[in-house]
Amino acid sequence: MSPVGEDKRPLSGPFEWIFHASLLLLGAVIALNLAVAFLRPVLPWISGGLVVAAICWGIVATIRWRRSKW
Repeated sequence: MSPVGEDKRPLSGPFEWIFHASLLLLGAVIALNLAVAFLRPVLPWISGGLVVAAICWGIVATIRWRRSKW
């Protein structure tokens, strides 16, 4: 039996680094594609909510600014 941790290589070659990086990039692209596909039907609701929130924030900021002038 080999001691614990001897079978792990601390640093592997550049080919393995590139392979792992490309797998990570592929996984990120697939995850982003799935997120866009699932969020596409609700995207108008999300953008509408952001617009309404921005308008409400502008109204509240204007009211607070006018009251602070007095």
